[in-house]
Amino acid sequence: MITQRLLDRVLRIVAIGCVLLFSSQSWADSNKDFNTWQNTLAPLYLWGVSMSGTSTFGTTTVPLEIEFKDAVSDLSGIFTIHYEGAKGNWGIIADYSYLNLTPKAEIPGTPVQLNVDMKNTIIEVAALYRFGPNNPWQLLAGVRSYDLDLTITGLPQPPAPVSQIAIKETINDFFIGGRYMRSINDKWSFIGRADIGAGDSDVVWNVLAAFDYRFTKLLSAFGGWRVLDYDVDMGSGADTFKYDMNHSGPILALAFHW
Repeated sequence: MITQRLLDRVLRIVAIGCVLLFSSQSWADSNKDFNTWQNTLAPLYLWGVSMSGTSTFGTTTVPLEIEFKDAVSDLSGIFTIHYEGAKGNWGIIADYSYLNLTPKAEIPGTPVQLNVDMKNTIIEVAALYRFGPNNPWQLLAGVRSYDLDLTITGLPQPPAPVSQIAIKETINDFFIGGRYMRSINDKWSFIGRADIGAGDSDVVWNVLAAFDYRFTKLLSAFGGWRVLDYDVDMGSGADTFKYDMNHSGPILALAFHW
């Protein structure tokens, strides 16, 4: 005869078995995804960048203050693409962005308005290390190339020694950092990233915080905020180049997954 106590014990064993079974299945599925190639492509993402800082060439220092709303109206060209691919513990990140802005700038304390033509190309390639299918932490190490083509006209003479300056510099840096990716539910996930580097720069740091919404298995929308800060001091005398610039603003993208 089956007693109530025995029945309760059997039901508990069955319940625990079901939990273990489904937990194991979920873990196996995530492991299966983890150990096959996972790719993400975000073509033509938008970084609504505002810029604040100064650029020095020789003895001439020019302030640059570009707000996001101005960047939209002053935008002359843009092309961006972001790719990630990973299998098992290892992966790769590649990012390319080209921006051409033609803003106005003012010399502080004067009514002088300068004409600026700035072409900015940023290329980033990094290796990615993932600790496991259920671990949200990842490590990053890579290189970032920042190409600046800046022409400024309308400088008053005097005090400026020339009426126009043209700066063409490529800043190459190594960086290391980490990323945190955590699913909130089956639709939403949070992504945080921070890295710091040096090379041609005295220091460069980059921070990103964003949320990803998955429409389907193949398509998601990505939105957040990114900050990229450069502190560069190169050369001396007439060849001095200093670039102290903070880039920040909202980032939006549609991403394809396969």
